Amino acid sequence: MKSFTALLAGISLFLAASGVSVSATVLGAGGSLACKNEVVASETFIGVNKDVKVTYSHCNDVPLVTANGKEVSSLSKRQDDSNVCGAQCNTFCFTPSGGGPNEGDCQVIADALLYDSQNVGALFNITASGTATDKITMQYSSCLTYFLNQDSSNLTYCRTDWSSLVTWLSGDCDAANNAHGGLCVAADQRWYIQVQHS
Repeated sequence: MKSFTALLAGISLFLAASGVSVSATVLGAGGSLACKNEVVASETFIGVNKDVKVTYSHCNDVPLVTANGKEVSSLSKRQDDSNVCGAQCNTFCFTPSGGGPNEGDCQVIADALLYDSQNVGALFNITASGTATDKITMQYSSCLTYFLNQDSSNLTYCRTDWSSLVTWLSGDCDAANNAHGGLCVAADQRWYIQVQHS
C-alpha cells in the first residue's frame, strides 16, 4: 500500500505539473455510468493511423455526477469561463476489479489525443448539455473514454489533459487496484471524463 501511495503521489505531481489536478477515491460496487438512450450525431477516426473511433452524441437519460461522485437528476446552473482546460477534477474508480479496459488500448487513445493536439489543435469544443453533441466518445479495441458536458453552456477543453486522464485512469483504476475503470468529475461539476471497457 505504501508503494501505491508513493506512486499515486508521483502521478498526481506529474498531472499537476501538466495542469491536471486529481484526487482518487474508489466508488462502490455500482460500476461505470452508462447511457441507455444515446443518439449519435456523427462519427470519425483520429490519430496517426486513424484507428481511434470518435463519436459525437447526446444521451437522453445521461447520468449527471456531482464533484463527490454521486449520481443526481439535476445540477445547479454555472456561469463561468467556458475554457475548462487545466480545471481540477476528482477521480473515482469503479469497483470491484475485473472487466476493465486493457491499459495498452487506452494508451492508443491517449496517443491519438496527443497527435491531434499537435496536428489539429490543443483545444476542442463541446456543446452545452442537452444538445446533440454534448458527449464525445473515443474507442480503441477494449478501451472507451468519453467527455460529457454537464453544463448549460458550451465548454472548451484541451486534448493533452484528456490524454493524461486516460493514461492515469486506465493505469490506476485497474484490476491491480480493485477497479475496472473510473471517472474524473470537475470540481465545479460542469463535466466529467470516464474510462471503461468498451
